[in-house]
Amino acid sequence: MAIIREINVKYQFRETNCEQAEKTLTSPDETAKIFDYLKYETKEVFIVANLTNQRAINCVEVVATGCINSVSMRPSEALRTAVILNMPGIILVHNHPSGDPTPSTSDLNFTNMVIECAKVLNIEVVDHVIIGLNRFTSLRQTHPDLF
Repeated sequence: MAIIREINVKYQFRETNCEQAEKTLTSPDETAKIFDYLKYETKEVFIVANLTNQRAINCVEVVATGCINSVSMRPSEALRTAVILNMPGIILVHNHPSGDPTPSTSDLNFTNMVIECAKVLNIEVVDHVIIGLNRFTSLRQTHPDLF
């Protein structure tokens, strides 16, 4: 007998006192403030904040955890939850455990791939914020040509 896998998605609401819940992200500073806790991580952690039309956080997903200086994932993994929940926008966030938020070539290439894939799905990639020890980098600010 053949086996087939079935995906069962259940979208449910629950009350929370989480600091991130329903926060409206209108600037890279606000994004960096909410995700500042990533500066203490010893491995790269890649997070996607899924946004409503009003740019409020609907949900946050830790998409991948890597090692000290890299994280491996596909653009589809970054967009998965936005597609499932029909979210119109996302913000990509990850940390650099070295403390230096300067984007690597891999960061820029991956951001570009996600943006191109998101365009096909009519999902706006609002920004990609890299969290360092005492500062952050917004790729929308430093590399606006990507967006």
